[in-house]
Amino acid sequence: MRLVGKIKEAHGLRGELYVLIFSGDLSWLPRLKEFGLGECPSPGEEPSEDAVQQTMTCQKVKPFKNGIILKAAELGDRTAAEKVEKLGFYVPDDFFVSEDGEGIYLDEIEGFKIKDANDKTLGTITDFSSNGAQDLLVVSSPDGSKTFEVPFVDDFLLKIDFKSQIVKMDLPEGLIDLDDNAPADDGDEDEEDSE
Repeated sequence: MRLVGKIKEAHGLRGELYVLIFSGDLSWLPRLKEFGLGECPSPGEEPSEDAVQQTMTCQKVKPFKNGIILKAAELGDRTAAEKVEKLGFYVPDDFFVSEDGEGIYLDEIEGFKIKDANDKTLGTITDFSSNGAQDLLVVSSPDGSKTFEVPFVDDFLLKIDFKSQIVKMDLPEGLIDLDDNAPADDGDEDEEDSE
């Protein structure tokens, strides 16, 4: 399951929960039947493998403020709902797998290699960021010595090969420079000239 929010507080007297959702994306909401509750790591930290401590059944859900109001079958009253406040809110991973013809979820390409139009490997996608105008791929160079950001925009994207786990992009010259860590001239040419 994937962490998407946290239980902000109990809502009402019948065991409903106000769940703060970390992103504005609620496209998965109509499919929500079960959800998990568990650890809620600090921002920037990843949940552990066994983060989900309990699974619950969704009886009713609706958008509300920066999240949702949710009624779980297992929570009969406010007292029960208060016991799960501040826990992480998890939904099934398959909610974040795109269907044919849909846009992709960035997490689907984490770990993919990035290649340029000439098939040169530029690095591996390790994370994601944003500059407000567009999504950015955080890429680690092939030797792992540096990271850089690449705008993930249609103008640069040539192909995503899910089978080979490769994102092929046609990047403008100078956008990234993998050679700035090239070894300095060791003076061999000068020695040849002096002979």
